[in-house]
Amino acid sequence: MSEDSNDKLRPATFEPRSEAPVDEGVQAQERFTGVWLIGGVGVVLLALVVFVLPMVAPEPVATETAASRTPESALNSAADAGRSGASSEASTSDLSPFAEAQFAKERRSAQDALQALLEIQSRLETLAVNEWAGDAFTAAIATAVEGDTYYRDRNFSEAEARYLDALDALTAIEIRLPDEVSKRLSKLLDAIESTDYTVANPLAEELLTIAPDRSDVFDASQRVPLIPEVADSIEAAALLAAETAFASALQAIRDARALDPAHQRLIALESGYADALNNQQFQNAMTLGFSALEAKEYDAARRAFETAQARKPGDNSPSIAIAQVEDGEIISALNRLLTSATQLEKNEQWEDVVTAYADALALDPSLVQASEGLAKAKPMASLFSQLSAIVDNPPRLVGANALSEAQISVKAAEEVVETTGKMPKLQVLLERATAIVRVASAPLPVTISSDALTEITIKRVARLGRISSRVVSLRPGQYQVLGSRNGYRDVLVTLNVNTESSNQIDVRCEEPINR
Repeated sequence: MSEDSNDKLRPATFEPRSEAPVDEGVQAQERFTGVWLIGGVGVVLLALVVFVLPMVAPEPVATETAASRTPESALNSAADAGRSGASSEASTSDLSPFAEAQFAKERRSAQDALQALLEIQSRLETLAVNEWAGDAFTAAIATAVEGDTYYRDRNFSEAEARYLDALDALTAIEIRLPDEVSKRLSKLLDAIESTDYTVANPLAEELLTIAPDRSDVFDASQRVPLIPEVADSIEAAALLAAETAFASALQAIRDARALDPAHQRLIALESGYADALNNQQFQNAMTLGFSALEAKEYDAARRAFETAQARKPGDNSPSIAIAQVEDGEIISALNRLLTSATQLEKNEQWEDVVTAYADALALDPSLVQASEGLAKAKPMASLFSQLSAIVDNPPRLVGANALSEAQISVKAAEEVVETTGKMPKLQVLLERATAIVRVASAPLPVTISSDALTEITIKRVARLGRISSRVVSLRPGQYQVLGSRNGYRDVLVTLNVNTESSNQIDVRCEEPINR
């Protein structure tokens, strides 16, 4: 259409022309010739229309309705409309410069809105929007198609409004994407936890399409191929647990956790089987402990109960059982000590008897048998000790006090022998002690000679002074005789008095002191 196509029609002056006279025969001939000419042209045109035109005409193009267009074709038609707008620019040539500028501005605004719309449409289609927001996406595209209609009619402001409405709708869909991903991710994780591969696999594929850059989606999708093996492990563990093979069941779950450490159900199962195994080992240890306790194997029982206590520190049962072990040990020790004390009494090993009863009272201070036994054993142990001291060291009886104590001990032993009459060891020891005391009690003559210049002293017995020879009566034993003289070194001589020696001694100081 030319720039003048919209000009108003103007009336033209009408001027009739003068007609020359014409011959009627000539006019009739001319009319006949014109009719044949027109008829021939018409036949030619009809042949062209019927036979030639169908062969050269292009295929007809079906027109699209807004309802039949795909989202891509609908929005792409807006671009075609933009190009068609260029062909209609000529129709605006009759507008004022300002109106033309406004018209161009509206078209540019509509095209800018369309460009933004196409960009977000492309992004959403890449993210498989029809899978998670198909209805909303279709509605937004329908709004954009309405904009196309206005654009073709060169109503750019309305076209822009529709494009912006569609843009807002697609933006809202894009904003929904994180929530949609989160919902599907939650379903995927639930499917993984329930080992439902048929649900998990398509969800993982969809999530990798709509959220390819999210690490949590990638991590979850990596777990999906492990579902069958994890499910097999869970089933195997359940069968083992049903047979109380908790150790093997726990190992099966731990193997599965090595494959999928993030699997929360496996974590719970591992904890449950670990508790079941711990309970089983606890019960086994307690059973073993009571069996050992019944057999009076106290060390083994204690070890078993301590193992059980380590399994369940908060359970009081092992502590009570250990107390029973301690009571059993005490009773066993008391029985052993009392039995030993009785045997030691028969063997007249009184010092050991005292030790046995003392140990028994240390375990149980209220034990009457031990108290009475200790009261009897202490005097007997002391008596045996006194008699043994007499027999083992007769010379000590030289002293009057030692001899007096020995005589008392001998008399006490005689009374015990007369009372009991069943102590052969005491009788033998008493006989030996009695003989030693008897000898120690009977003085023997002892001859002491000197040079009449030396001072003679029998230590702890008597001072004899300067003598040439003297006979004194001394009880058997060992004596120290001291000789001293001015200007000479002192002399100390040991004198053993007994019935088997001559009992004679010479004491004198003969070594002068150099001054």
